[in-house]
Amino acid sequence: MHREEKITYGILFLVVSLFLIINYLIVTPLVSLPSPIYGGDYYFQLGQTNHVKYGGNPLDSANINDAKPIYFILYSFFTGNIARLFNINGITAEFIFSYMIIALSIVTTFFFVKYILNNTFVAVLSTLLFVNPGIMPIIKYTDFAVYLMMPLFLLMVFHFVKEKKYLNSILLGIVYGLIGLTHSVAFISASLLIAAVFIYYFVIKNFDFTHKKYIKENIKREIIFYLIIFVIGVSIALLWWYQPIFIYHGQTSPHYTEWNNQDWSNLNYQFGFLYQTIKQIFFSFDSIKSVIYSLFNVFGLIGILFIKRYIPKIKFIRFLFISSLIITFHYLLTQNAFGINLIPGYINFLLLVPSTVILFSFGIIVFYQLIIKKVSTNNTIKTTFYGLIIIVLLISQVQAYNQKINDKWYQAGKNPLPPQLLDLKYYLIKNSDVYDTILTTKEIGFAVTALSGRKLLVARRAHNDPFLDLDPREMAAAIILYGNNTKLKKELIQKYDIKYLYWDYYWIQSEYYFDNAGQITGWFDPLILFYSKEYEQILKANGIKYFIETTWVDPALKGESYKKFKLIFISPQNYHNFTHPWDPDLDKYLIEVWSYEQKGQKIARLFEII
Repeated sequence: MHREEKITYGILFLVVSLFLIINYLIVTPLVSLPSPIYGGDYYFQLGQTNHVKYGGNPLDSANINDAKPIYFILYSFFTGNIARLFNINGITAEFIFSYMIIALSIVTTFFFVKYILNNTFVAVLSTLLFVNPGIMPIIKYTDFAVYLMMPLFLLMVFHFVKEKKYLNSILLGIVYGLIGLTHSVAFISASLLIAAVFIYYFVIKNFDFTHKKYIKENIKREIIFYLIIFVIGVSIALLWWYQPIFIYHGQTSPHYTEWNNQDWSNLNYQFGFLYQTIKQIFFSFDSIKSVIYSLFNVFGLIGILFIKRYIPKIKFIRFLFISSLIITFHYLLTQNAFGINLIPGYINFLLLVPSTVILFSFGIIVFYQLIIKKVSTNNTIKTTFYGLIIIVLLISQVQAYNQKINDKWYQAGKNPLPPQLLDLKYYLIKNSDVYDTILTTKEIGFAVTALSGRKLLVARRAHNDPFLDLDPREMAAAIILYGNNTKLKKELIQKYDIKYLYWDYYWIQSEYYFDNAGQITGWFDPLILFYSKEYEQILKANGIKYFIETTWVDPALKGESYKKFKLIFISPQNYHNFTHPWDPDLDKYLIEVWSYEQKGQKIARLFEII
C-alpha cells in the first residue's frame, strides 16, 4: 500500500471513529426511544423489529394480520435478526445497527466522492457535510435509505456508467433490488434514475446523429448489461412489490393517497416547494454551514454548466444533478397534466439531497481553482482553505450535537418506558404468538405492538398497508366494543381471530379530550369511518352513537396542505365508564389473564377472549 493510500485510509478511519464516538455519546443516556410511544415513528419501527425478532415474517405487517408492512422490510430484517441472534431487546438491536449504518454511510460517501473527483480532502469534507449528530441514532427505515442505501446506489450507478461490465451490472442490480425492499419512494427514485441512465448513456450515446441511425455493435454489446440490472433488481424487489403491482395494480385503498399526502394540485404549494428546495440548495443563509453549503453548490453548478476544462470530470456530476432535479420536480408536468405525483418531498431528501453532496464537493474544487488559486499557489494557502472549511463543518457538528441532546423527544428517551406496558410485553411474549390479535384503542395498540410485535384489530391509518381498507376493521371494533348485537360481535371476533382485549387508564384519553363539564374539546385518534349512508345505517342498527365532522383523518397530518374529509366518529357517549368503556354484554366472552396495579388500583388489564 502506497503512502498516499495509507494516509487516505487513516483519515477515513479517524472520521468514522469520530462519528461512532458521537453516536455513542448520544445513544448511551437513552433507556427508551427518542419519540412519543403513542404514535411516534420510531416506536412503529420498533414494532416491525420486534415482529421479526419474535418470529414474524419480514414480509408481513407488524401490527395487522393479512397485510403488508408500510415500513419496508430491509431495515427491520437486519435489526430483528440482530435482536434474535444476540437475544437482546429490539431497542438495543436498533442502537447497535445505528453504529453500522453510520460507519458504512461515511465509507460509502467518502469513496463516492473520491472515485469521481479523486480528491481525498474533499471526500472527507463531504462526509462531514452529509452525516451529522442531528440524524443520530439512525433507527428508522427512511434514514437507513437516505444515509446508506441511496449513496450506495449512486456509487454503483457511477461505476456502471464509468465501465459497463458484468460485475458492475450485477452489483447495481443487487443494490437496486435491495432499494426496492428499503423504501417505496427510494425505489421509485432509483427506477427513474436508472431510466435516465438508459436514456442518456444508451439511447442517446449510441445514436449516430450524423447518419441518423444507431450503432448496432454498441447496442448488441451494451443492452445485456441493462437487462442484467433489470432482471436482478426487479426479481429482488418483487418480494414486496408483487402484490401492489400485479394484485392491486397500484390502486391503494379508498382515499389513502388523498388524505395521506399534501395537496399537490395546489399551484401555490407546487411553486412553494420548488422555491424552498432551490433556496435550500443555493440560497440558504440560516447558519454558517448553510452559507458554506450554498456557496459551494453555486460554484459546483457554475463548474458543471460553464467551465469546459472540467468536462472530463463533471459529465457524471452534471447528469446526476440535472436528472435528480427533473425527477424531483416531475410533478410540474405530471400533476398538472395527469393529476398524479410520486411524492416529491420524499424524492427530494432520498435522491436530490444525496446527489447534491457531489455537487457541493465539486464546488469546493471549482472555488479553489477560480478564487483561491488566483491569489496564491502556495500550499499553505491551500491547507488553510481546506482547514477553514473543516473547522466550519466541525463547528456545525457541535451545534447539531447540542441541538440534538436538547431536543424534547431526546430528553424523553432518557425516561423508562411505562411499567404497565413493559410488564404486559413480558406476559405477551411468554404466553402468546406473534400473530395473535389484540383489541384496544388505536394509540394504546400502537405502543403494545411497538414493544411486543403483536397484532391489532385497529391501528393508526398512516402506519398501515396502503392497499388495505381499514373502514371494515374500525366498524368491527365499534360493533364489538359498543354495539348491542351479541351474535354479530361473536361473528366479528371469529372473523378477525381476536385473542385478547387490552384496557389501561389511557383508553379514553387516547381517543377524546374533555373539559371539566364533560364536553368534548378535541380528539386524538378515535374510531372513525369515511362517511357513507350505509355506515350510518349499520351503526344505527347496532345501537352505536356517532357524530359527523368534516376534518383531517390522521392526528399528525393536519394543516392547509392536507385535505379534509366527511368522517363518522364513534362517539364517546358509547363509553360505559372510565375503567370499563366497552358494553357489559361483551364481558361474558372475557377472562382476565393479567393485570397491573399502581397504588392498589388496577391501571391495566388484559382479557383473553373465549
